[in-house]
Amino acid sequence: MQARLWEIIAYWIATILMVSLMFFAVQMYLRNPDAISGIFVGFSYPGYAVYPLAAAKATALIVILFNRWRNLKDIAYGAFFINLMMATYAHVLAGDTPIHAYSGLIAVPISYVLSNRVRGEPARDAFLLSKRPINN
Repeated sequence: MQARLWEIIAYWIATILMVSLMFFAVQMYLRNPDAISGIFVGFSYPGYAVYPLAAAKATALIVILFNRWRNLKDIAYGAFFINLMMATYAHVLAGDTPIHAYSGLIAVPISYVLSNRVRGEPARDAFLLSKRPINN
């Protein structure tokens, strides 16, 4: 089934927003790791997580944008969503208004749901492991 125009537009808007948010985070983590580490500690996360998180986000961006490794792409989208949930929680507890995290929590699922249809890949059900009947 071919994607409709609105699906293509929604996918690319959501994906560009998601990539922009994550790329901004990666470059901030690498440019100013001491300040980001202090922010992490202030949010009750370990300060040493700055570099591994930057590497993980950069790797996930590559996997999503190249769209070659389907299982890794699913994991990358899931990791982005979990990361944004944790960021939202931390910012809300700190008394901030995490507009960036809210927008990411909307963009990531939209991008994920529409990615296979827009890129011409067959849909698959992540919850259906096997089509064989289960014998008791």
